[in-house]
Amino acid sequence: MFRLLRKTVVLFVFFATPIMAGGEIVEPTLTLENGDKRLSFSRSDLLKRSDLKKIEIKEDPSYPGRVMIYQAVPVAALFAQTSIAPDAVIEFKCSDGFAATISQSRILNSDPKRSVAYLAIESVGESWPSVKPNGPSAGPFYLIWSHPELSSIAQEEWPFQLAGFAVKGSLQAMYPAIFPAQGAPSNIQRGFKSFSRNCFPCHTMNKSGPSDVGPDLNVPSSVTEYFTPGALRTLIRNPQDLRYFPRSRMSAFPPSILPDAELEDLIAYLGYMSKLKRP
Repeated sequence: MFRLLRKTVVLFVFFATPIMAGGEIVEPTLTLENGDKRLSFSRSDLLKRSDLKKIEIKEDPSYPGRVMIYQAVPVAALFAQTSIAPDAVIEFKCSDGFAATISQSRILNSDPKRSVAYLAIESVGESWPSVKPNGPSAGPFYLIWSHPELSSIAQEEWPFQLAGFAVKGSLQAMYPAIFPAQGAPSNIQRGFKSFSRNCFPCHTMNKSGPSDVGPDLNVPSSVTEYFTPGALRTLIRNPQDLRYFPRSRMSAFPPSILPDAELEDLIAYLGYMSKLKRP
C-alpha cells in the first residue's frame, strides 16, 4: 500500500531484461540460491517444463477489467529442491524497488482447497499489455494466484517484474520495530496483519522494512498525526481522491479489497504505533 531466524538461509531469484552480449540477446534467467546451492532457469527452460500450464485469471490486479491467460509453473515446484526452515518467511523483490515478505505456507501451498501461487512467464514476441500507459508489462516474470479468494490473497501479493526471492528467518526477528507490543488489543493485532499485507510492501514502519518505494508511516511523524481520520481513509481508498498526483505509485484499496472493518483496524494500528516510535 502506502507499492526468518535461526541461521539465515538466502534464496535469490535474479531477473534481467534481455541485453546484448557479444551481439547476441541474453534472455531473462531465474536463479535460485540456497547456501552454496545454485539453480538457474532460463526463460526458455521454464517454458519447456512438463509442469507448465495455462492459468486463466479473471480478476488480475495488474490488469483490471481484463481476463488474462498466462503460461505458468507452480512456485512450489521451483522450490522443491531447496530446504527451508519451518519458521522461515520468503521475501520477494521487484526491479522497481517493491518488496515484501510472504509466509511460506501461502506461497508454497499446493493444496487446491487454498490459493496456489504460480510463476507466470512472458513469452518472446508475445508481450503482455503495459501495466500503466507507455510503461512496461508485468513480465518477464510475474507471481500470480489461482483462486486468490480461497486464501484472501491481497493485491500486493501479486508482484510483477519479479526480481528476486530471499528466504529468511522469522518476520519478528527481522523487523521487530513493526510489531505492536505483546498483549495489544485484538483490533490492533488485526490491523498489524493488514499493514503487513497491504502497506509493508512499499513502506517502512519505524524505518524498518525491505522496501523504499514509499515514505515511512511512523517516523518522524505518523500518518495519523498529519492526516485527519477522514483524509487518511480517503487516501487509502483512492489516493487520487485526496490529492491529484498522476505519477503516484500507490494503489487504491476499495472495499472489495480492503473491507471497511479491516480499514478501521489498520487505522487503529497506525494510531497505536504513533505512540511506539522507535529510532
